[in-house]
Amino acid sequence: MLYDILLILHVAAAIVGIGPAFVFPIVGKSAKTGSQLRFVFSLLQKINKFPKTGGITLIVTGILLMVIGKTGLSLLWLNLSLLLFIVIEVIIIGFVEPGMKKVGQLVAASEGEEIPAGYTALTGKIAPLEATVLVLTLIIVVLMVIKPTM
Repeated sequence: MLYDILLILHVAAAIVGIGPAFVFPIVGKSAKTGSQLRFVFSLLQKINKFPKTGGITLIVTGILLMVIGKTGLSLLWLNLSLLLFIVIEVIIIGFVEPGMKKVGQLVAASEGEEIPAGYTALTGKIAPLEATVLVLTLIIVVLMVIKPTM
């Protein structure tokens, strides 16, 4: 029973945590004016708590599922998923978030309807990192769903 509850929480955390991450790049690119860009960034700041909370919940429930299910680190697909999750966190915490902080400061300091100078260059550096995170996330989802035996 506890295992089932944790599994439901784990899947819900994945939806809450991963879903917004796939929307961020699309929403960010949709702004065509300075005021739209400021609105988008204020919205993204509010939504950003969901991936963080979901990610923490994923780790906690995932570890508890491993302990209760007595799998430990015996499954290769699970170990690979954990490794990819760590890589994702390093990319996000070490590179994406600092870059987005700079972009956010640039956007917040901007006025008028022009997209701030430097915005495209800054977001251009972050975009490949975000794409990498999304691909790695999809790989984890596939591993979690098909649980390949290797």
